[in-house]
Amino acid sequence: MEHAGARVTKSMTKGCVQGSTCGPILWNIILDELLDLPLPPGCHIQAFADDVFLTITAKNVEEIEHHTNSALDTIVKWGRSVKLEFGPSKTKVISFTPRCKRAIIKIDNHNLIFDKEIKYLGLIIDENLTFTSHVHFIINKASRIFNKLCLYTRPTWGAHPENIRTIHNQVITPIITYAAGIWGHIAHKLYIKNDLQRLQRGFAIKAIKAFRTVSTTAALALAQFTPFDLKILEQHAIETTRLTGASPIIPNNIPLERPTPPGKLLHPALRINTEISKLSNQEEIVQICPPHACQIYTDGSKQENGAVGAAFVCWDPHTNRSTPKKYKLHHTCTVFQAELFAIAEACNWARNKKFISTYIFSDSLSSIQAIHNRSNTHPLVTKIHYIIHSHRDIGEIKILWVKSHIGITGNETADSLANSAATLHRSPDYAYFPLSHIKQQIRLRHRQSWERRYQSAPQGSHTRSLLPTLDSVDNLWSAAKTSFQFTQYLTGHGFHKSYLYRFKIADNEACPCDDTTAQTFDHLIKDCPRFQNYRLDHKLLCRCLKVSPYSLPELLSKKSALDSFTKFITYIVDHLKAFNNPNP
Repeated sequence: MEHAGARVTKSMTKGCVQGSTCGPILWNIILDELLDLPLPPGCHIQAFADDVFLTITAKNVEEIEHHTNSALDTIVKWGRSVKLEFGPSKTKVISFTPRCKRAIIKIDNHNLIFDKEIKYLGLIIDENLTFTSHVHFIINKASRIFNKLCLYTRPTWGAHPENIRTIHNQVITPIITYAAGIWGHIAHKLYIKNDLQRLQRGFAIKAIKAFRTVSTTAALALAQFTPFDLKILEQHAIETTRLTGASPIIPNNIPLERPTPPGKLLHPALRINTEISKLSNQEEIVQICPPHACQIYTDGSKQENGAVGAAFVCWDPHTNRSTPKKYKLHHTCTVFQAELFAIAEACNWARNKKFISTYIFSDSLSSIQAIHNRSNTHPLVTKIHYIIHSHRDIGEIKILWVKSHIGITGNETADSLANSAATLHRSPDYAYFPLSHIKQQIRLRHRQSWERRYQSAPQGSHTRSLLPTLDSVDNLWSAAKTSFQFTQYLTGHGFHKSYLYRFKIADNEACPCDDTTAQTFDHLIKDCPRFQNYRLDHKLLCRCLKVSPYSLPELLSKKSALDSFTKFITYIVDHLKAFNNPNP
């Protein structure tokens, strides 16, 4: 198949002031006509704001040439009718097959030359769909930010480590992962991975205030950064699931729970206005609920093994009978889905029974708030809106919030039914997986991939000996603060002579305490007599707290012991230069 795409830019002879309130609306009114134009077979127009993308598919060069020129003529004629001009010099055309380049494409009698790549909405698309140019573009863009950061950040002064992490997570990561759903599949390639690691390593070293000789693996782990290639693959997998509605993690017969298209929502004039009423005890329920009204209590439950259930119990005052209903949901469903499904089934029950007055009580405030939103697109919320609207001519359905586990009989019964519904051995009554489940599973898998990479990397062995897992790194920074001195101990790259000798900065690695023993951090902390007094104070404190004085995993269990250890490390590093060079 032959493919061609043209990016068209426009210039208006008359228009609204840039940034005006009505400008986007007026532009949409005009552009809608373009999207509805009758075009030749294989032609499709995609627009985002004022960026228009025309794609043409055909079987041979003759068809691609004829269809493209015919479509462009139609578009140019339409543009003149609404006083829009399409500039040939600003129109880009690209071919995704070699044969397509033989086609002669014209716009307004001007020949168009095929480009090797085009940029559309910030994404660089090349003719071979390798996206290498886009990767280089985003890396260069992020590198410029890093170069600016280097001007006011050094290991001993400058921006706070948390601010650097914020820049990395909130600025750099979105730049790198932008449109990853389209190009992210190439992130597993070695040359792409290496380029991304070189960029991310600089931010990691700045974030942990480390020497620039620290390995990439250790720097990323200590900075708590997920490698960019894994983040890109994560975003690609999520977006692919969003587009296709399927995932290799989920069986093919379980579809994605998609939001309701805006065009299928109730007309705004028909949408129900609801109030969020909160009831805290049985007496308030008696006061607000009329004696003749039907009361329905709903609940949803998700067990530790992943089983999900929903239920409701209906009390009909006319028959003086209660009716329990239980439903099983697929294990990928969330409690939120279970709560909404129970409410939807309760509404459907009230409609089918033609109750005149129905009060539905739920202890899920998030579900009630979602129903309260008249423009909510969740499919279960939309279903509830439709049921309430269709039942309006017969009776009224009200949905209220009640506090859970305070002895309200109906709520406790619904809770028990929902728990038992989760254990039912039957096919699910609702089997649509939420995108949040896929996000959680994909992030968990990439976390495991990062863990395996951290464990098996040939570099960073010193850091790994102190912090054997990524979870131990997270636990450390939840209890301690990043500092230039402490990072030297964690990485093994610092002012001690073993490091200086390794990089040919010092003539030898012997510690001045005996001019024989290698001056490593292990020696300085445990044996060097120069720091005996501080070492003794720290060991006495740890003995009282019954923890090992030098084991990070044990020190993390006692905040005071960890603080003492970090102060000890800081004292050693601050006095190490003077100790090694008494007569500079």
